[in-house]
Amino acid sequence: MSLLRDILYSFPQFDNLNTFEDIFETAYKLLIKHYPNEYVVKNTIANNVLIGKHSMNTASMLSELRIGSNKADCVIINGLSTCYEIKTQFDSLKRLPEQLDAYTSSFDQTYVVAHENHLKALYKYQEEFPTFGIIHANSNGNLSQKVKAPLNTSFNTELMFHTLRKGEYTHIAKEIQGYIPNVMPTELFNECKKLFCSQKEQDANELFKSTLKHYRRNDHIFINALPKSMKNLGISYKIHKTHKSNIVTCLLNNQLDNKGITNVLPIYERQTV
Repeated sequence: MSLLRDILYSFPQFDNLNTFEDIFETAYKLLIKHYPNEYVVKNTIANNVLIGKHSMNTASMLSELRIGSNKADCVIINGLSTCYEIKTQFDSLKRLPEQLDAYTSSFDQTYVVAHENHLKALYKYQEEFPTFGIIHANSNGNLSQKVKAPLNTSFNTELMFHTLRKGEYTHIAKEIQGYIPNVMPTELFNECKKLFCSQKEQDANELFKSTLKHYRRNDHIFINALPKSMKNLGISYKIHKTHKSNIVTCLLNNQLDNKGITNVLPIYERQTV
């Protein structure tokens, strides 16, 4: 609480604010201007793409999705699966080739969302390997498409399968053959994997997308209730359902009495989906 008080007193932008929502919205504007980190870019994707371009009734955004030994920063599944790999000014491109190998064989489209500092290197790499698109995350907190991502036509079904959880791959097995394989528990994973990988790549991709979209759907009501600065909180962080209404109430109704902090939000861990 003392840290929050110090921050509020240090920045004139926080003068005359009345609620925690006001604080977060103002702090977010400062982040965009002075420290455009991964949270800022993910939040921009959530606002501009998931909510602004699609509908949360028909699309889901997944954060930190495991693909092999990598984690895709965020993936939006609508009719297509689109991966967004974020490279802020604080990141390097050292692991990008390995990441792109995984993502471009697992999703319909892949974009690298990058700070201006990386654009020159990305243009050069994309000319050599035109399997991905490029989006510029600019200093105003907006996204500008520079190179359109091509549609992927070849999928690594084995790599994709290892992203799935037990409930998801057994669901897919039932979709394929009408029932869950009646095998020993130790054999279930491999049996479901054989079924999935035996499908045509495009058919496996459709099963992969529909299953992830269903099992890892976003809490649309909670996300809609959050201010623009916090949409990514509702997507990327694991929050118990009993706490969600408390967060919304705290944001909207908690009055700040001469910057005396009467309550603070719990700190939640970012989830890997």
